[in-house]
This record gives sequence, C-alpha cells and structure tokens, in this order.
Amino acid sequence: MKRSVWMMLVRGTLGCGLLAGLAACGEQAPKGSEAGEDDGGVDDSDDDDSEGSGEEAGTEGPAEDDVDDSGADTSVADEGGEDPVHLEVDCPEPKLGEPVLRLLTREEFTNTVNDIFPAIAGQWQNALPANSVSHTGFDNSAGTVMGNQNAQKLLETAESVADAVTGTALANLLPCSTAAADAACATEFIASYGRRLFRRPLTAAEQERYLAFFDSALAQSDFATAIKWITVGLLQSPFAVYRSEIGIDMGNGTRQLTPHEIATELAYLYTSSTPSEALLAAADAGNLGDLRVLVDEMLATERGRAALQRFFEGYLSYTSVASVGRPAISEFTNVNRDMVAETRAFIDAVVFEQGGGLRELLTTPTTHPSTALAAYYGLPAPATDYAAVERPDGYGVGVFSQGSFLAAHASSDASSPTRRGLFAYTKLMCMPEPPLPNDVPQLSSPQPGVYTTRQRYEMLHGQLGSTCAACHSLFDPIGFAFEHFDEGGRYRATEAGLPIDATGTIRALQGGELSFDGVEELMIGLAENRVVYQCFSAYLGTFAFGTTTSCLAPSHAAELEAGTIGIAEAFAALSQEPHFTTRAVR
Repeated sequence: MKRSVWMMLVRGTLGCGLLAGLAACGEQAPKGSEAGEDDGGVDDSDDDDSEGSGEEAGTEGPAEDDVDDSGADTSVADEGGEDPVHLEVDCPEPKLGEPVLRLLTREEFTNTVNDIFPAIAGQWQNALPANSVSHTGFDNSAGTVMGNQNAQKLLETAESVADAVTGTALANLLPCSTAAADAACATEFIASYGRRLFRRPLTAAEQERYLAFFDSALAQSDFATAIKWITVGLLQSPFAVYRSEIGIDMGNGTRQLTPHEIATELAYLYTSSTPSEALLAAADAGNLGDLRVLVDEMLATERGRAALQRFFEGYLSYTSVASVGRPAISEFTNVNRDMVAETRAFIDAVVFEQGGGLRELLTTPTTHPSTALAAYYGLPAPATDYAAVERPDGYGVGVFSQGSFLAAHASSDASSPTRRGLFAYTKLMCMPEPPLPNDVPQLSSPQPGVYTTRQRYEMLHGQLGSTCAACHSLFDPIGFAFEHFDEGGRYRATEAGLPIDATGTIRALQGGELSFDGVEELMIGLAENRVVYQCFSAYLGTFAFGTTTSCLAPSHAAELEAGTIGIAEAFAALSQEPHFTTRAVR
C-alpha cells in the first residue's frame, strides 16, 4: 500500500494525529505543545529543509566550549529558552508541581520498543535525534515537545519498527497470524501491543478506531501490510510518545495520578523504559502495592543501575571528555574514553557496592582507572582494569579529581579555573549563574613558564571594579583549588616550572566562609556544609521530574547530610515525595 494512501487513512480513520496532541484525543495537551496547529495527521511531505529549533533537533550534550572562560554557559537553555537555572534549596516542606505530559527521550523510546518487541532488537533504525541538554545538564526536560521535524523523524522510525515487526518476527510476536490472519487476530494485536505502547488498556472507542483502520488497510493490501500500518499508527500516537502525569482532579486543589501513570513514572525513572508486564498488570488491577519495594527491586537490576548512572552523566557533564582533544598531550586520545569508564566504575563502587552518600562521592581517596589510565595519571597500576587504587597525598579525592571531570571542564590548551569553579558554584552550592555582560574581554593565550594559569585569570578577572571581577570573584577562587591538575586531568606539582597557588576562599557559602588549599581541602570542607546536600537533592529531583520547579524533592537532604542514607537510597526515596503521585491543580 502506498504511503500517501496510508496517510489519508490515518487522517480519516484514526483522527487524532501526533502534532494535534492529546487535546484532539480527549486529553490535556502538553505544556508548550503545538496542539491544534496541525490538521491532525503527520506531515507526509518530503521536504525536510527546516532547520528546526534546538529542542527539535537536539544535541548530544554540552561541547567542551559550552562554557567559555568568561563564565558564560552557552548550552541549550532550560525548559524552552528560560534563563540559566537557579534551584531553590531552602525548602521547609515538599511542594507539588504541575501536571505534565513528558515526551519520551530517544533512549526511552529505544528501550520501550525493544522491550515490547524483543524479537526485533537490532533490526530497526531509530531516526530520532539526540535530545537537547538543558542548563541543568539533563536531556529529559518535561518542557520538551514534538515539533514538525521530530514528527517526521518519528514517522521514519515507526516505519522501520513496523517493517521489522511484520517481517520474520511476526509469527513470534503474533502467533495467530500463522493460522488465522483475520480481524480477530488484528484485534488481538491492537489490544495487546496497544496496551503496552499506551501503558494502559485501550478504550473501546480506540480499539474500534484502530480496527476500522485495519479493515480499510486490508481492503487495499494484505494482513501483514495492514498490521504494519497499525503499528506505525500506534507508535506515532501521542499516548505512546508522551508520558501522562496528569491525574484525576480530586476536588481539593490536587490531582491524583492514576495507577497506570504511577507505574509509568516508576518504570521510566528507575529503568528508563516502559512498565514490565507484571507492573502493568498490577496497574490494571489498581493495586501497585508498596512503591518503595518496587523501586528497590528495579534498582537492583542492571537497568536500574544504569538509570542512576544517567543522572550522574548529566549532573557531572563528564562523558563529553570522550570526544575532545588536548593538542599538547599526545597520550590524551589514547585514554580519554577510559576516563569515562573510570568514573562509571567509581560511581558503581561508591554508590552501589558501598552504599555511599554524597560525602563519600566527594572525599573517597580511591579511584578506578584502567592500567593505561593509571600510567597516564602517574598512579599505581590497578590489579585489573578499573579496580580501585589509592591516590597519593595531594592527588585529589572523590569524583571531582577524576580526569573525566577535570578534562571536560577545561580549555583545549589549559586548565580552566572558571569552568571548574563555576560548576562547583552552581551544582554543589546551587548559586545562580551571573548573566554574561555585553562586552567580554578575551583571555590571553597560555604563556608557559611566564605566567601560571591562575595569574592569567587574575590579571583579566581580578581587576578591582571591573565588570569581570564582580562575577568571577564568586567562582574563579573555587576553581583555583583544581590548579594542580592540567587540561588533561593529570596531576602537576608545578606549572611549566612555576609554583602553583591552589588556595582560595568561598565567601558566598551558607554558614560562613570556607578557605582551602587544594581540592582535598575544598571537598572536605564542602562535605561539611548543609547547602551541598540540599543542592544535590534538588538536582536529583530535577532529573527525576524533568523540571526546575522548586522544592519537589527536599525530604531526604538532611538524611544525606547525616550519612544515614546513601545516594542510591536517596534516589529510591524520590518515589516517596508527594509530587511523585500527586499534582497541584493549575
């Protein structure tokens, strides 16, 4: 059957198309979506010349120059073009956020298809672009919507999936197709796979609409072709590509999420995929049981660990190190990918194996390099690749002394006190990033043996009364703590023969000033400050809920600070926050 014929059938039979949003299908449209702007069908034109917005086209993550040495963050703005994020940390009690529809990320869509149709894993192509990364570092913003360009890519992807489903895998996925390829068999397909893709049973009206579409398609083709276009239609439905967190109005100013919405939220947060058949069956029965028990079971799986690792990838913005170069360090490109694996192994050991908390993440004196990476750092060789080794005194502590963080937050030809300091200022202390002035002077090029990096920065940023000093005095001093590490993440006792000054003072810290000499003293000092635990909790909540709305996940910051729970437990405890199951009526 020709594609153009299918498009007419979709518009005429299924009715509610992707760009029309859920409003056309009796649901609330996504915040900021283009509901009502389309004619109800997917654009079938062959023109794809539009560049699309940043959110539509997506990015693979912050490049190494997303923060320039003036301190300006030039990555994609958070949630539809807002100013750089400032997370509120002083939260007397948890709050409720708004009901939302959350577009699946590219990874979530891939996992969903492979879990629902396991027989076709590796047999289809995902044409969807990578998701945009917000100022928070995460790619799962609840403000992301499906635009024209992405809708076209979704159509291409859906067709690829449908081709695989109705190929040799069809007999396995739909056994009745080998014996009775008729309307009853199609009804079975629609009910079974529609339920998995929509993450709830289809209504009678929906089943009738899809079956009518099957009948129309079958009249012009064969059974497998008709099932193919049913699959394409299901995959493009807003009920498949958006996660509903709307709930039911309780008449008291709140909306209670349904069991299916909660099951979906659990599955995507803690496994990055669709609910399992068992979880969906529990939602069908209206009894999910103890959510915390379900979460602990999910986090014990490989997929569950990967979900928390995804948080750290966004929070630390460290994986970009695998795609950058350091011209002055010939060995760097031989080990930069090992740096990513080192950090994952470190997090796995500290957070999962040892049940460690934020204090351990910041101050543990071990790391987990490969043999090649240990030699690059000048550390003792591990017993096996990515086994633990002790850091010598002065070689740093915790995750912020690892090459992945240090090199990802550096310039190509020098370390960057601004990038490293700004990270700690905004992501450990949750201080607002200052706006970039209109006239930003250029930092002078490195002059090895003449000036240290710190001296170059202080000459430009430290002039009293200058526009630079007003902002850079807030975070450059924090970055000076890292100056014993070069642009490739290696320890250095001196910089081209010049002595290194790694001292500094944080003045904008709750509870008073913090003075330090080197990254060890900085991290140990920060680990004693309450705001660091409040800030980390706020970022956990931002990742989980896809929004920078204040105070959605503050309940366990005090336990993190006290050391009575670890990071994995704090992540699991997000399921106990009021916002996880309830929304405010807006």
